[in-house]
Amino acid sequence: MTPAGQWAPPPSGFTERQWKLATLLRPRTEDFWVYYAPRNGAGPQQLRVCERSGYDFARLTWQTCVECRRGHVMKIRVTDDRQRKGFGTRMMLRAMRGCESYAWTTTPQFEDGRQFFPALGTALGTDFPAGRSCAHNSARGGGYAEPRLEGRPDAP
Repeated sequence: MTPAGQWAPPPSGFTERQWKLATLLRPRTEDFWVYYAPRNGAGPQQLRVCERSGYDFARLTWQTCVECRRGHVMKIRVTDDRQRKGFGTRMMLRAMRGCESYAWTTTPQFEDGRQFFPALGTALGTDFPAGRSCAHNSARGGGYAEPRLEGRPDAP
């Protein structure tokens, strides 16, 4: 975590001026949710939760496939000081929005992830077994579209 008030580069896709304007227009916002859609409509998506400084303390990368009705979590990270405060769950609920009935898998995770996904699965009534993305997503990709700010998802 960056010390309060310390400068960090703005999130990818934002100029310093754009980020400063975004934070000035939201003076009471503590964390900023930045969504990166796949550039070509397929491939990885990403959600970053950033401090006002631009530092992202939480990040989720995932893929979904309409054809296979599958979702796959590629990576999830929440800094130690922000864990167990609902950020991972909120990010996952955002990723699953519109894809709740999909079969979801995840990569083998580090220790925190190995504890997080079974607990999340119990809360949501779904499993997150280790697996791979489908062949459709493996063949597609091409980076991210321009990022957009989103509102903070509701607490679970």
